[in-house]
Amino acid sequence: MIISEPIISVITIVYNDVKNIKATLDSVLNQTYKNIEYIVIDGGSKDGTADVIKSISNQLGYWVSEPDKGIYDAMNKGIAKATGNWIIFMNCGDTFFSPKTVEHVFGNSSFDERDFIYGSSKYYKANGNIFDKHVPYGMDDIWRGPNFRHGALFAPTAIMQEYAFDVSDKNLKVSADFDFIYKSYKRGHKFVEVKETILLFQEDGVSNNYLKCLNDNLYIIKKYGDATPSKRAYYSKLKFKLYTKNFLKKSFLAKPLHFIIQFIYSYFPNYVLNVVPFYSLRHFYYRRILKIKLGQNSSIHLGVQVFGRQISIGSNTTINRKVHLDGRGKLQIGDNVSISQDCFLITADHDYNTATFSYRSGEIQIQDYAWLGTRVTVLPNVVIGQGAVVCAGAVVTKPVEPYTVVAGVPAREIGKRNPNLTYHPVDFTYCD
Repeated sequence: MIISEPIISVITIVYNDVKNIKATLDSVLNQTYKNIEYIVIDGGSKDGTADVIKSISNQLGYWVSEPDKGIYDAMNKGIAKATGNWIIFMNCGDTFFSPKTVEHVFGNSSFDERDFIYGSSKYYKANGNIFDKHVPYGMDDIWRGPNFRHGALFAPTAIMQEYAFDVSDKNLKVSADFDFIYKSYKRGHKFVEVKETILLFQEDGVSNNYLKCLNDNLYIIKKYGDATPSKRAYYSKLKFKLYTKNFLKKSFLAKPLHFIIQFIYSYFPNYVLNVVPFYSLRHFYYRRILKIKLGQNSSIHLGVQVFGRQISIGSNTTINRKVHLDGRGKLQIGDNVSISQDCFLITADHDYNTATFSYRSGEIQIQDYAWLGTRVTVLPNVVIGQGAVVCAGAVVTKPVEPYTVVAGVPAREIGKRNPNLTYHPVDFTYCD
């Protein structure tokens, strides 16, 4: 059944974390979407956490402070009390990415009540720097591990209450949530991705022991009969990489290796490769070494600067000379896009109001048939709509509607474009 404006049950699990509980509570209570049932399960905290929860208890649907048998037992307590249509866990230390997150997901959309709905996440370090949580695969490859954070998933309440988390399986150390997700996927439930950043989480969490996660994940795919030799080999390779990385970090090779990595991913592509006048060589390096997704008949011309590894370029797209492609955050460029010379696409910046001048990554999406004139600058968290035109020298600071022409600093609408577009701006100039 399709549901509009559903009730969302948000569940927070906490134990002795008075430092972070208020930020999490405020993140949920300040959501602009009003159909929220808020449940807080405290494990019998002794540090003042329960007092903070009690002070806002009149705004909660349910809360309790009592001992439990671990985080998944506590989560099951919250699941049992939920009465909404979907459940999302926002555990202590984590927050919704913005006050409008839930509204953006459910305010203008309708979903089947048995759909699993997930979005993307960002994480922050102790110094306040914010980064994208990048996962380079989708649901078809979920055997590799979850392609989204559990705190970025809205799961149907009926299914969560039917399955819950398997606390009886002692082989699951940190990944009972992935066991639930994988079980649901194997049983044919539909997972729907929304283009929304849902979660901001702390870098150090329960599931951040990478080796334990790998062991749990391999156990889970074995449990459901999916551990083929190639998949076992994949996990063995990841473990070998982890052991090697940890060894090298502590060895005398750490500094030389850091230099080599910087040379391969930064210096060589931007000061050597980008002046080599052969597309085939440059494109091979971009695709195979830098892992840029570069579509058929698309071209990256001489002098282009490339940073980061979250760059995706569609088919029949031209990136002209001396363009700056910033893949520190997610940079998505569609099909039949023309980006003129000297453009800057910047996906990250600094929060100048913080004491630490903290770094934060965003994203840019340039949709099909868009055209960026020479020396255009696009700043983080901008979508340039299909067929839009950005005139030369403009600085784009906010979304541009499809088939709109914008110009100026900051860019403003000055006209409309014909929506009937069929051209392919393919440009493989000789020796470029």
